[in-house]
Amino acid sequence: MAHSTKTHGKQPQGRQTQSDGRGGGRVFYLLGGLIVVAGVAWFLVARGGGSIAESPTPAEFEGLAATTEADRSVGITMGSESAPIEIMEFADYSCPHCAEFTGFAGKLLRQNYVEPADGPVRWVLYDFVLGGFPNTIPAAMAARCAGEQGAYWPMHDLLFSRQRRWQTNPSPGGEFLEMADDVGLDSGSFKACMSEGRYIDQIAAARRYGDQLGVSSTPTLFLNGKLIALAGNEPYSYIENLIQAELASPGKGTTGDDGGS
Repeated sequence: MAHSTKTHGKQPQGRQTQSDGRGGGRVFYLLGGLIVVAGVAWFLVARGGGSIAESPTPAEFEGLAATTEADRSVGITMGSESAPIEIMEFADYSCPHCAEFTGFAGKLLRQNYVEPADGPVRWVLYDFVLGGFPNTIPAAMAARCAGEQGAYWPMHDLLFSRQRRWQTNPSPGGEFLEMADDVGLDSGSFKACMSEGRYIDQIAAARRYGDQLGVSSTPTLFLNGKLIALAGNEPYSYIENLIQAELASPGKGTTGDDGGS
């Protein structure tokens, strides 16, 4: 499977410290971070109270990400915390290869190995904003806002299945609101969440975590911390074989009849 490549350059260093006792550098970076956050917030709430507003530009998001700490805990989890296998997926909602992966391999893997009560896999999704797509940030926000009402994964699936409808739309707010209605969300709460930019910091922290792990394209997946080499492999059968091998390793047990395709 081909991967999308990040269009942003080398990341600037965030939250720098001074070792010589002078505090001017700290103040400069703190003020810079506050200005970036304020700018992002303005874009998210501008153009109409309560409506879904214009998202920050890639450069503005890069500025926010540069002042945000990487955070493993901001991933969205499906499956049992006691599952012996964890698959981490880094995805960009606007990435066509992510939509292709989610539409078949990802969905089937979750159905067979994650969703059952005794499923052996825990799946963790991290937003990884590539920078080359205009609507990734509001899409990631829409999924997280849907999660407030217990509908993260239904919104996740719908965003990918309807990707071509909103991906390059200059005003995608109507599409997001329609999807919110289709998954049964309270529209007022959803719009308030979107207009406030409630999860922009988590989206930035997820991107920084991916950067920390060396992620540079999407979809990128790790199985128990090991990079899954998707290139040149049929995703479902390849990942299924990795799951089976991991479960057969010492201390993990075997799948028996669980999770087969």
